[in-house]
Amino acid sequence: MYRRKMPNNYKVLRNILSKTRQVEISEDMSYVLIYAFLYKYASDLLKNHFLSVIEDDPITLDEAYKNENYRRQFRADAFNMFGYYIPESELFFDEIINEKYTESFFIHEFITAFSKNVEFPSDSSYRSYFNFIFNALKRGINMNKFEFEGENHLIVKDLIFTISKLDIFDREFPFEKVFDRICDSKIISVEKDPEYINSLLAGIVTSQKTHLEDIYNPFLNDASSLIDLSHNYNDGIVHVHAKSFNPISYCAGIVKFFISFFDLDNVFLSYGSPLSSHDVLDTEFDVVVSRIPPITPRRFKRFSKAQNDEIIKRKNMDKVKSVLSESLGIDEDAFENDPELKNTLDNLAVKMARGKNPADELTGEYEVLKNSEYLFLINLIHSLKDDGIMAVSLSQGFLNKNSLEILRKYLTVEKNYIDCIISLPDGLSRPKRSEVIVVFRKNKTSDDIVFIDLSSNYNTVPIRYPVSGTFNNNLLLTRETQDKVLCAYNKRKTIDKFSNVVPLRDLVKNEFNLSTSRYVDTFEGDFVRLEDLKNQKEKITANIKKLNKKIDMMMDDLGIDF
Repeated sequence: MYRRKMPNNYKVLRNILSKTRQVEISEDMSYVLIYAFLYKYASDLLKNHFLSVIEDDPITLDEAYKNENYRRQFRADAFNMFGYYIPESELFFDEIINEKYTESFFIHEFITAFSKNVEFPSDSSYRSYFNFIFNALKRGINMNKFEFEGENHLIVKDLIFTISKLDIFDREFPFEKVFDRICDSKIISVEKDPEYINSLLAGIVTSQKTHLEDIYNPFLNDASSLIDLSHNYNDGIVHVHAKSFNPISYCAGIVKFFISFFDLDNVFLSYGSPLSSHDVLDTEFDVVVSRIPPITPRRFKRFSKAQNDEIIKRKNMDKVKSVLSESLGIDEDAFENDPELKNTLDNLAVKMARGKNPADELTGEYEVLKNSEYLFLINLIHSLKDDGIMAVSLSQGFLNKNSLEILRKYLTVEKNYIDCIISLPDGLSRPKRSEVIVVFRKNKTSDDIVFIDLSSNYNTVPIRYPVSGTFNNNLLLTRETQDKVLCAYNKRKTIDKFSNVVPLRDLVKNEFNLSTSRYVDTFEGDFVRLEDLKNQKEKITANIKKLNKKIDMMMDDLGIDF
């Protein structure tokens, strides 16, 4: 029997996971591995290009690096094509492994080789993103621990050596998929967006938008939602905006974008509270897409504790200064030394902070939403372009939680923002979480909502190349199931036991409860009329009375008295 050959990268991935199965993974080890994947990809990508440049010339790469003309061409190509440059041939990943692996201080040499020497163009975003990883690594790692204490340094050395065996050009099991599975394991343990949810979100967006200029994800997690969505567009996504509040997730997200062929100069990541609306108010998006975790008042306060009016004002002031400096050539010292100019800028920054705030529209009974932990949803909808769409995964509690009734009323009958609600299967991802997909439109033309019940009416297929030790069930929704969802939504179809198109007026009768079970009847079996049940009960009662009377007569005949 013919057995298909296992891809090289898949074998290496399994080897990496097996090496870490019996050890306790620490945060500093996670940072080292993120750095290793970044270094491996950046190094091999650049080296491959340089080798292609000299392939027709009788010269080695080491010799080319010593030639001024080649060095000048290498540097120009690297800056223009890749956004970074490795200035010496001995700094490539495989050279460090070959030359330094047996030395006592290999880990120190490995960490400093790339982080201390990589060069960037002066106006490149690559510098800030790479430096965030380098600085996080510097803060998060205890070098003495890795070099002198216990066996962790041996494990890390072995993992780095194993990563060196990966092929960044493997098409059957791509390098980015290896890193994705690593992020989904205990080694890095980034919050995972389940593939079946990403696939549905991507399908919904793609069916509505043929081109994406600007897209935003307020909860970056493992970045897979944006990466999966980009695969649906041949011309790519022009500008990607995202936010993360976890430093490991942020670093892993940078690497995932980089190794997934995103131009980091068109990726705008920010590190901070995803519930803050202030960073998105001056940008309008074609699409907002995200898997949003359950939001509690306590979590809301933790996310938002660093946000205040002074911070907003300072950000706006910096934006104005930047525009004036670049456009009008105003010396930055003038902003501090000219009292009249400083006062004018101060007033402008205050007006910017107060001028464009969706919360100002919340009056009357909706004023309580200004302090709601879900206010960010309203802000995100306002950040959409007029024809924009927002597709997000939310906790089931959003549909029926009593405290959110006024929010649901505002989003439905007041603003008519909600376009579709899809209940999802519970058991396809780990850890399990009951959630729904909610689609919002800024300018809807229909006064109804499409409800789709996918909680039990679905089919799955196993994921290709499953890997033990990752936090997923290795299942995906079939293409037929996804197509059925998209057909019901896009054509606004009512399908028996699957979907229903509900007018907004019907929501009032249910006190704005948006649970799909209220609107999609999935009952399997024969329906029984209440009148028939009543008649059956009366017959049974009459028969019981006759039977009791007969038993009493028989007892009397036998002379039995209880």
